[in-house]
Amino acid sequence: MMNQNEKTLIQNLEEFATEQDIDCVWLNTNPKYIPVSDPKDRVVFMNKNWEYSEKSSFALAYGIEAVIHENSSVDALNAYAQNLIKEFKHC
Repeated sequence: MMNQNEKTLIQNLEEFATEQDIDCVWLNTNPKYIPVSDPKDRVVFMNKNWEYSEKSSFALAYGIEAVIHENSSVDALNAYAQNLIKEFKHC
């Protein structure tokens, strides 16, 4: 279960995604299915039942950055996602 800070962070990330013309879609699916993004369609698919739900905010930030920086390396996307989370944790 997410605490209020995590919910607020995810809400802020979703608002940022909307400003960047990126859709965030939350699905009820198998807990093993990881969040994915599609830069071409500018969408991030999140899993409400993901077995690592405590990492949902990072996964969402990573997905958003994967759409924005579609040709970046995994290390670069990790850094972009960490910076995005830092920015919105202070909102």
